[in-house]
Amino acid sequence: MSERQTSRNGDGLGGAGTVSSVGPRILIQPWPGGLRIEIRPLVRSRAWRRRLSAGGVIVMAAALFGMARLVPMWESSLRRGNFNDLPLPVLVFLTLAVGISAPLTLVGLAALAFAEETVEVGREELVIRTTAFEKTRTTRIPLEELECWRETYLPLPPWWSWSVKRLAARSRGRLVPIAGGAGPREKRAIGLALARATDRPLVGDFGRRRNP
Repeated sequence: MSERQTSRNGDGLGGAGTVSSVGPRILIQPWPGGLRIEIRPLVRSRAWRRRLSAGGVIVMAAALFGMARLVPMWESSLRRGNFNDLPLPVLVFLTLAVGISAPLTLVGLAALAFAEETVEVGREELVIRTTAFEKTRTTRIPLEELECWRETYLPLPPWWSWSVKRLAARSRGRLVPIAGGAGPREKRAIGLALARATDRPLVGDFGRRRNP
């Protein structure tokens, strides 16, 4: 058996030095006294490139359709000097919703496509590195300050995360989000691996422990 072995058993980990794959993008590699998790960009997958491209096309089509309906309303209302067809506050709100949400959604899709992250558990600290738009943010948490791992539905950053469920490290009463580019099942696998590596529990919003 080779020194490096790849396993696709969902969330299980092999022996020391074994690389465990959670889906095509996420690698979990134990090492002496710690663990390293790598979350690769979605754009590296051909299937995900197609999905993201389709999502961008849908967003643009929806924005164009919305503006095509709103522009005539503005023109007719301003020409008549009243907003009987649609109240002015509603018309302004819809215009802003279309004009702001579409660009933000496209930026979010781009961030999601190229974002990558590594989580490293050492003997004394946890290091989280998240790269988006060619900028890397590094967060360091001493293991003695790490309280638990948390699955939550709270609206934590990053805002471009495609999953409603979030995963975070709780340290000194503060939640530090991780694995923003992973899906719900991948987050569960990552959380369980981190819980085993750090001897800290993985808990839900109401304190219920998540078991493997």
